[in-house]
Amino acid sequence: MTRRSDQWRRLRHSAGQSLVEFGLASVLFFTMLFGMIQFGLAVWQYNVVSDLAQLGARWAMVRGSTSTTPATAAQLQTFVQSRSPGFTVTVIATPANPSAVVPGNTIAVQVVSTFSPMAGLVPSATLTLQSTAKMIVSR
Repeated sequence: MTRRSDQWRRLRHSAGQSLVEFGLASVLFFTMLFGMIQFGLAVWQYNVVSDLAQLGARWAMVRGSTSTTPATAAQLQTFVQSRSPGFTVTVIATPANPSAVVPGNTIAVQVVSTFSPMAGLVPSATLTLQSTAKMIVSR
């Protein structure tokens, strides 16, 4: 009878130990899993920002001073923001007014966005994502 109660007691102790080990391992696992997801989202948002800079530069290069529809900085901002999938971007054109650029000169479009990982779990962690695209104005 003593043997059976000793085995039963050891079994209960090991079940508690397994529960604690599972708790510690699952915290580490889920932290790594959500970290990888957040890293993937940051890389995706950077790629979108880069594509938006290229798209904005292409849009501005055909709307220079000799175009039938010259572009303003506000129109460029609106165009790029309308292509942004759910996050706010800031557009900086160099020179500041795309409609003042003559054909043959270069226009640069910089797109800036912020990324906040874990949506509030890390209170002050933000990344500034930015990309610049340069193109020669064609008209």
